Amino acid sequence: MPDAKILIVDDAKANLLALEVLLKPAGASIIRATSGEEALQLASNLDHIALILLDLHMPEVDGFQVARRLQENASSRSIPIIFVTASQEDSYIEEAYLAGAVDFIQKPIHSTALLSKVRVFLDLWALRSGLEQEVEQRKLAEQRVEHLATHDPLTNLPNRRGLFDELRHLISRSQRHGYSSAVIYLDLDGFKRVNDHFGHEAGDKLLIEVASNFKKIIRATDSVARIGGDEFVLLLTNIDCENTLVTKVEKLLIEATRPIDFNGHQCSVSASIGVAIYPIHGNQAETLLHNADQAMYKAKSLGKNTFQFFTEDINKIAHRQRELQDNLRKALPNNEFTVFYQPIVDVASGKLVSAEALLRWKSASLGNVYPDEFIPAAESAGLIPELGCWVLQKAMETGASWNRKFNIGLRLAINASSIQFRNNLLFDTINQQIALHNWDPDMLEVEITEGLLLDDSPEVMTYINEINNRGVRLSVDDFGTGFSALSYLKNYPVSTVKIDRSFIMDLPEDKENEILVQAIVAMAHGLGLEVIAEGVETLEQWRFLQSLGCDFAQGYYFGKPMPQTDFEDYLTKQHGISAIA
Repeated sequence: MPDAKILIVDDAKANLLALEVLLKPAGASIIRATSGEEALQLASNLDHIALILLDLHMPEVDGFQVARRLQENASSRSIPIIFVTASQEDSYIEEAYLAGAVDFIQKPIHSTALLSKVRVFLDLWALRSGLEQEVEQRKLAEQRVEHLATHDPLTNLPNRRGLFDELRHLISRSQRHGYSSAVIYLDLDGFKRVNDHFGHEAGDKLLIEVASNFKKIIRATDSVARIGGDEFVLLLTNIDCENTLVTKVEKLLIEATRPIDFNGHQCSVSASIGVAIYPIHGNQAETLLHNADQAMYKAKSLGKNTFQFFTEDINKIAHRQRELQDNLRKALPNNEFTVFYQPIVDVASGKLVSAEALLRWKSASLGNVYPDEFIPAAESAGLIPELGCWVLQKAMETGASWNRKFNIGLRLAINASSIQFRNNLLFDTINQQIALHNWDPDMLEVEITEGLLLDDSPEVMTYINEINNRGVRLSVDDFGTGFSALSYLKNYPVSTVKIDRSFIMDLPEDKENEILVQAIVAMAHGLGLEVIAEGVETLEQWRFLQSLGCDFAQGYYFGKPMPQTDFEDYLTKQHGISAIA
């Protein structure tokens, strides 16, 4: 608490000096004024004045006038005034109280009486100051709590709650002034990889830099918030035209990709951006943010590092996505899933060697839903690990029964999403099913995507190696459609590549694809890998693959995906296999 001050006012300097000596034991700081005007000036400019000892009779501005003017000023009204005077006339005393005095000290001054009165007022000041300080501290604490509740502690940007406050203000201003504004939803692509490769300290530094870069390119009337781990929302006011907005969004894409230096390493990400415009795409905060979010997901689905404006088509897609997810959560307990099997044959002989297990869904309310639609919905709903294990269990149970029933060594291929390589659930399920069915691990093949080859995070590498060490084969599905090259395969324990159907469908007429397929087969064989060609539909394509020395083929020419009973018929009729009695 700051020291208390006592202002003593007397036109006689000798009186001031004597009064100061008498007040010394009180322990307060003494401020002297030799006139009424000086006293008024000091009282208005100094803080922490606990008491004013005011001489009643002074030239020009006397004590009565000083007291009245102090009462008129809000900043000095609460300072207690003790008049110091030799007069004992009742009229003076009454006028002094009316002017604002709280007490009197008679001249000649008795030191004990003076100190007793002064200490009472110093104690009152200390009590009042303590209470005021406590109130101020409580107010500051409340402001701090409110700030923490509405702001992200890492970047000091508004958080989701703070964003909604600002968005509602934006809508109100836009309505009042009749202009358009924009909500920009931005998600950083590849941020998890920065955390995985360089640690969370690098990720935090990247987020701080990105936030700083965004603030530099927006106007004072605009705002930016961080509402999730790597999600930002920008609010742009008074958008005059779409071209201006596009230019701003393109700058955001550039700023998001600026690399940062972390311990000598360059860390960088890209961004997917969705844009919703008030009032075209909504006039409520929740609607605008939702629509910008949906547009961002559309941008991400188009390959990332780009932006999309909200459209009604995006809204329809989002509604369908929610509908799929709601029904998917009920599908497994309602037994709506089945496993189909598609034959994979030896190219040289046409003999069946393997079957790929494929998940199919007939929804009770939606009917048949294609995998291209429900698999992404299941991924976004977090259902893939559970579904993947169910397919694995069902397929291995069925495959084991076929091998016993028909006395064949049929290899089984299952698809695994990259999500399943984030924990050991897939590996544990493989181990359980191998033990349960006495399955030869070499007769099980796990198909992974090209994108997984680019993800060299520790947990992914661990589970890939564990699956390989267990003796299970690994193949790369849809090879050639992603970002991989055969050179990546040297770093992974992969045994097979599957050439995507898009390279096969126009063979042998498409000479460019003919050259590409020929090169893939030759290079894969050079690395000691086997090759499966997907999408084979004609005899000419089969013959062409035979001429290249391709190992295996899969497609409608050899058989469509079939339910379990139909595949058993296929085993019997197409290959002359009869069940063991």
